[in-house]
Amino acid sequence: MNLKRIGLFVGFVVIILSAACIYFSLKYDVSMQPPNIVVIIADDLGWNDVSFHGADEIPTPNIDALAYNGVILNRHYVLPICTPSRTAFLTGKYPIRTGMQGYPLRGAEPRGIPLNNILLPEYLRRFGYATHLVGKWHVGYHTKNYGPTRRGFDNFVGYYNGYIQYFNHTLYENEQFGYDLHRIVGDNHTIEYRYEYMTDLITDEAENIISSHNPAQPLYLQLAHLAAHSSDAEEIMEVRNWEETNVTLGYIEDINRRKYASVVATLDESVGRVIDALKRADMLKNSIIIFIADNGAQTEGILKNYGSNYPLRGLKFSLFEGGIRGAACIYSPLIDHPSRVSTQLFHITDWLPTLYSAVGGNPNDLKQLDGIDQWSAIKSARDGKRKSVLMNIDEKNNEAALIGYYKLVRDKSEYQKYYDYSGNNALYPKYNATNVLASPAASAIANISTSVLNKNKIMQLRKEATVICKNFMDFSNCTNRTCLFNVYEDPCETTDLSSKYPKDVERLNVFIDRYKSVLMNQTNAPVDPAGFPRNFNDTWMPWLPDDYQSISEMHFTMNEVTS
Repeated sequence: MNLKRIGLFVGFVVIILSAACIYFSLKYDVSMQPPNIVVIIADDLGWNDVSFHGADEIPTPNIDALAYNGVILNRHYVLPICTPSRTAFLTGKYPIRTGMQGYPLRGAEPRGIPLNNILLPEYLRRFGYATHLVGKWHVGYHTKNYGPTRRGFDNFVGYYNGYIQYFNHTLYENEQFGYDLHRIVGDNHTIEYRYEYMTDLITDEAENIISSHNPAQPLYLQLAHLAAHSSDAEEIMEVRNWEETNVTLGYIEDINRRKYASVVATLDESVGRVIDALKRADMLKNSIIIFIADNGAQTEGILKNYGSNYPLRGLKFSLFEGGIRGAACIYSPLIDHPSRVSTQLFHITDWLPTLYSAVGGNPNDLKQLDGIDQWSAIKSARDGKRKSVLMNIDEKNNEAALIGYYKLVRDKSEYQKYYDYSGNNALYPKYNATNVLASPAASAIANISTSVLNKNKIMQLRKEATVICKNFMDFSNCTNRTCLFNVYEDPCETTDLSSKYPKDVERLNVFIDRYKSVLMNQTNAPVDPAGFPRNFNDTWMPWLPDDYQSISEMHFTMNEVTS
């Protein structure tokens, strides 16, 4: 009898152990497949133009669903303009190291990210990733070597320059007019002559890439949207459907603001479609999805789009919070503690080492980066490693900003004031958490999620993510002088503390001066008439030979020879 019982017990243990081995083997196999990565970059999107930051004016239920199911990065810092921001994202370095910190790249300007920099998609290729870019490039195209498919992307469908018109995909700049929509697969380059709303075009391409992707290979997909950038130098905002805009957003009295809201609403729809496509392809359960703005909105001035950074001070081009504190969130089933608001410092340079770590790489292998691996902080809610951020040094304009415990800022731009536009009005529809839960993004996530998001949690997270300032219209004048702020207690930068804490001003100035030892002077160059569209059948195209060396490349070559 005892022997029989022992035999049964042993048999039971063997079954349990076998089941455990099968479970852990399956789990191991899944974990061995690096996660798919989808990065969605909005252009010139205001802090106050996503509804998870507290405004009722522009509903963004899909972006909100992504944020509430993941981690809202409420101190995500970027550069004040687009080319430097994209350089920082792709290189993991402050743009001052590459000479890309200046005015955004212009059409037919012969410069780009120096070729001795390894970009994010190149790193991901080492882990077997298929890499795709859809949308904006804007970090160099004067030779083919600077184009996306020679910098780590397998395929590119999009535009080279800073912006194009939403329907006809043309750019008028420097009194030059040309078409700027390209499809490049390897070195096979074709011009895409299509009349389609750019947000939808980008989304269609993304859905096709996802549906046709081989699931045995990890995917890196970067959607760099035109939205919500202005259409052209006349600051025209093109909506997809004006009748639909008036029906859904007619409560916004300002016509220009209504157009902008429509552009953002279409962007939000795109986010929902992409997340749903991942779910349908059975890829969402092993994906990381990032949503970020490249810089703040441009409420007025050059290339204005009527976006709002309320209640933050300043606009695009400015080193005040409205220009550099960008809307951002990350969602992934791999996050252990989701549905939270992170107030830890995060910089756009951090994405390269963070994603490198998330796919199984050792960040210690990455040399001379300014970005910090923050994957454990995101995944497990650990304390972040970043204690300070250099916002930028513009040696031409004598502007700079740095955040540690205090923020030091020297900003000479004309865009450093406040814009009292809260995005809340008694005539606007009240925020509806039910619409968030019913959105395509939320439905797709709920399909694979083990946690349940409810209305109360949504409203709690929204409250935590909303920045509230007191007396924000009574602010210190910082024109042509250095100011010091405590942006943790005074996020709207109203009270200058420089006279109260002169030693902190001196200390932070020394900190900034140390970075000047690695600063490469801006590589901005005059536009080259040889690159004008009239030379290429009215199309913006690479125009210099592959062996062309720019001033920046010659600078690096000389350094390598002498070092």
